[in-house]
Amino acid sequence: MTSLRRLAPAVSLVALLALTACGTDTDSGGTTPTEESSSAEETTPSEEAPEAPLNAADLTIEAGANGVDLPDGIDAPSNGGTGAAWTAEDGYLYVVTFGSSTCPTVAEGEATLEGSDVVVTFEKVEDNKPCTMDMRAWTTVVKAPEGVDESADVTVKLDEAGSVVLTPRAAAGQVGEAAWVEQS
Repeated sequence: MTSLRRLAPAVSLVALLALTACGTDTDSGGTTPTEESSSAEETTPSEEAPEAPLNAADLTIEAGANGVDLPDGIDAPSNGGTGAAWTAEDGYLYVVTFGSSTCPTVAEGEATLEGSDVVVTFEKVEDNKPCTMDMRAWTTVVKAPEGVDESADVTVKLDEAGSVVLTPRAAAGQVGEAAWVEQS
């Protein structure tokens, strides 16, 4: 019985050392630090998180460029909606929509001509995609069809949202005044 009493502290010490050694080699997730760092190195930035959209104030004037918020020179309507304005560069429109920031309504990059009206269509949002219930402006640069007279009033049909009439720019090189579809 005496030999068991002497042996118990030694067994306890061995067990404690074994547990301590196990605890320092791994984290609570069960992987070693070298495994974590190597798996982090294998992922690319595009796999980690989606790239943030451009701010509309920083958009390049080219067909299909789009970003969040409003471009410089355009004031938001008081209650959201859909609108358009001439960019400072001839031949291009800003088309602005308000809605979910995760499922924005984005205009297609090129408009068509229907009689004398400019027609803008919107890309369809996936039906099964989860969308946030926030309200954010989204701006798309749209190429106007050839032959549109920007020095006169131009009717722009904004898909199912409605129509607006754009007036000529106040001066060359300036953003035109935004026109908004009336909300009912």
